[in-house]
Amino acid sequence: MPDSPNLSSALGDAVTEGRGFLARLESMTQALGSELARHEETIAAERKRLAQLERELDAARQERDQASADRDAAAADRDRARQAVEGAQREASGLQAQLASGAAELTRLRDQLELVTRDRDGLQTDQIQWGLDRERMVAEVNQLKEHATGLERDLGSEREQHLQLQARHAELTEQANKLASDWVSRRQALTAEIQAQNEEMQQVRKALEEAKSLERHSSAGPLSAAASVSPEQSHLINSRLNSLIGFSSVLLDERTHALTVEEHREYLKYLHDSAVALGEAVRSLTGSRTANPDAPAVVDREGRPPDILVADNDMVSRQRIEPFLKRAGYEVIYVDNGPRALEKASHLQPLAMLIDAQLPLSGAPALIKELRKDPRTRDIPLVVLATPDGPPVALPDCEVLTKPIDRQQLVQLMVRFDLMADTKRAKKMPANVLVIDDDLQAISLVKAVLKPFNVRVSAVDSARTGIEQALRNKPDLVILDLVMPGVDGFEVIAALRRDKDIGRIPILVHTAKVLTAEDRQRLEGKVESIVEKAEFQPERFLELLLKRGERRKRAA
Repeated sequence: MPDSPNLSSALGDAVTEGRGFLARLESMTQALGSELARHEETIAAERKRLAQLERELDAARQERDQASADRDAAAADRDRARQAVEGAQREASGLQAQLASGAAELTRLRDQLELVTRDRDGLQTDQIQWGLDRERMVAEVNQLKEHATGLERDLGSEREQHLQLQARHAELTEQANKLASDWVSRRQALTAEIQAQNEEMQQVRKALEEAKSLERHSSAGPLSAAASVSPEQSHLINSRLNSLIGFSSVLLDERTHALTVEEHREYLKYLHDSAVALGEAVRSLTGSRTANPDAPAVVDREGRPPDILVADNDMVSRQRIEPFLKRAGYEVIYVDNGPRALEKASHLQPLAMLIDAQLPLSGAPALIKELRKDPRTRDIPLVVLATPDGPPVALPDCEVLTKPIDRQQLVQLMVRFDLMADTKRAKKMPANVLVIDDDLQAISLVKAVLKPFNVRVSAVDSARTGIEQALRNKPDLVILDLVMPGVDGFEVIAALRRDKDIGRIPILVHTAKVLTAEDRQRLEGKVESIVEKAEFQPERFLELLLKRGERRKRAA
């Protein structure tokens, strides 16, 4: 139970607080009574005012009803007015749009008018300027017409000069191509000949060393006349060897020795003459028969020999070449001027013409031009005879020989012209030739000789390969060397003659072997011809091919 004094104190406090509360409640009740009385008075006053207000409200309701009626009438009037306003607004909008469009159109028309006005002013100005320009241009056109007339006259003359230059350019181009081709072929032939001569020199040196060795060590007495070397022969051989070595070195070393065409020809002639003399000396030492290097080729002909027309008034040249050509089987006709040469050429239709470069009356170029114009003479082969000290000769489609004329070279040209002129004889040339030879220089020489005649040449360097290729390709002619390593040429001939398909193919023996009577007997009836390499002459070689070859498969 709680402490009693504390409880009493708490109850006393609560009673005190209750009393205070009641006092405040009574005060508030009195205040509320007073306030309620005032409110009742106010309410009574308000009720009176409310009654007054109700009367006023009724009057206001009546006024409201009257106002509503007036409002409805006003609304109807307003709606009608609104519709009228909207119609007016629409009309005003349309008018405004039309007005705006009209204003824009007016603005555009004003702008166009300004442009047209400016253009008109500009056109008027231009028209005035065009009139002035037209007058100026008419004057210029008249001047240009006069200038064009002059240009046409100049163009005609220039065109003629251009055609002449074109013809001259074509001639020079053709001549340059021909000279380049001739130079390449001559250089190749020269290189091949120099190499062949170098090899021959080595063989001669070896033979000389063997002969000297036999002479020093022989105990049976002096050598036979065929093997002994006299002081004169030794001097000849050494001098010729010196010429061959010296001139071949100069010709091969083109960078150091810049030579002219005449010098090339001169040095080549030295080489040729030295080789011929050396060959004669070797053949005299070995006992083989001697060939005549100056003997012309014999050309077999049917009927009258072909004519060669020579237009030259040089008696020294005539005495040198006329007998030589006649011995070769040609008929030589001489004339001493251009008009006579043109007349004779038209009448005789010669195999070829030799023309002196300085032939009266106008020289070789004028005569050649006339010959090329005439259909009867345009295809005649022409050879120009030039002097060493004269101006250089450069004419298209013409061969050039320098005086004094190399007779072997001249005959070789005539043989080539003869072969190419006669179609029936040319068709006898073989189309396909097989060369069986281990000497590469001999093969190159055959190819060089046959190159102008469109002959296809295939070559092999062994006998067995040659037999196989002959059986496989069936050539028109076989050119065969007798001395080769392994199987020799005699066995090749026997193998080819045993085969029934190629047993009748012509065989031409081209050999450096000194043939004995026994060798010739073995070849009798089995080969067509024999050409010894020591006595090789291109024109004679062509003659043999012409006679023996069978052109069964001539290329078109």
